[in-house]
Amino acid sequence: MRRRRGQYPHEVLPHLGPRLTPPLRFSSTLLVALPLFLAGCFGSGTPTPSPSQTATTVISTEYGRVWGALPADFPLLASGHALVRLDVQSSGAIWSQMGVNEATAAAIDELRRLAWDVQEPTGTATARQIIATRNQGACTLTIVVEPLGTRTSLVVYLGEGCPKP
Repeated sequence: MRRRRGQYPHEVLPHLGPRLTPPLRFSSTLLVALPLFLAGCFGSGTPTPSPSQTATTVISTEYGRVWGALPADFPLLASGHALVRLDVQSSGAIWSQMGVNEATAAAIDELRRLAWDVQEPTGTATARQIIATRNQGACTLTIVVEPLGTRTSLVVYLGEGCPKP
């Protein structure tokens, strides 16, 4: 039998017609798993938190109880950019190309421009701490400014007395 080029023998091709499937056998495992599956599909009646709810939890830090996220409109101080710091629990972080002293001064100026009451920064030349308040002290903000490689990190702790992010 002569085959044409590019054609496979019939035995190699899968059967493409309808196939009979074996009847479904109910076992004790299926009878137990089916109600659990259906309960998962229709829910248990307990609401699950949405991502926006979990991001705005209050966390305890060495600077007190703070929001676990910053508001979307929080300023990127010291001409900075958003930074993800996995090594600290905070409300958020910003990185800046400025040095520690310049970033501290720029952050203080911007916070004062935004009507925050800012105390004089404390710390050393390589790591500074900024404390600011608003709403007669009900809303507190602590910023730790420190070097992070070739840039400067501003770790922000937004107190739970501040509006929810």
